[in-house]
Amino acid sequence: MRAFFCVISILSLVVIPVDDARAAMQFTLWPAQFSYGTPSGTFAWNSTMFGFRFDEPLGPFVSLRSDLRYGSLANPSFTATSISGYSGSTWIADSAFRVGLRTGPIGFAAYGGYGGLFFNATGPAPSDNVVLRNLSSRLGVEATVATSRGLTLRGSYTWITSLNANADISMSGPPAVPASWSGTGGGSEYEITLQYSPVPVTTVFAGYRGGSSQISWSGAGTTNSTFQGYLVGVELHF
Repeated sequence: MRAFFCVISILSLVVIPVDDARAAMQFTLWPAQFSYGTPSGTFAWNSTMFGFRFDEPLGPFVSLRSDLRYGSLANPSFTATSISGYSGSTWIADSAFRVGLRTGPIGFAAYGGYGGLFFNATGPAPSDNVVLRNLSSRLGVEATVATSRGLTLRGSYTWITSLNANADISMSGPPAVPASWSGTGGGSEYEITLQYSPVPVTTVFAGYRGGSSQISWSGAGTTNSTFQGYLVGVELHF
């Protein structure tokens, strides 16, 4: 019986909050490829996204995480045909409450929040405009595994639920497309990174981020949307 209580005591000592309940700021560079399906056709583009993330501890095991990513439009195409004269931007933003624990080299967290994607592009004609929006609830899990060489493998998976989408397209052509659509759907996202901490308060990392969603448009069928790309970044703890 004494041995049993000793084991319980040891386990209770090593289960601690993820990241020791410290605040953290993360900066990322993410050259991403986007493909957004609409009933009028698929709009695709590239954006080199500059990202900022802030983790604010709310208690020993709970934090509020906020993400903001921005990138300019590059290489746009519509229905697999390049279109010229368009400029615009991509915004991705979300916030989530996060609960996490770590025991020894292994960490685990779960989170839930809300966010979405906002894209706007204008073309060479005054009437040329493409506005794409996705807003959804987000539920996810994250795991970390630290190695003896100072490296940490981190992976996360997010379920996208209650997705609401809008696509407002006015293109003078070719092809000429005036349309406005709304829909609902869901999907998922994932991210995997390899991290290294050269000093206790600084972590550098590289990895891959991607995701997909399916949207059922009102009276106009279902389309798929995707994004993916490699990323690098640095995280500061304080």
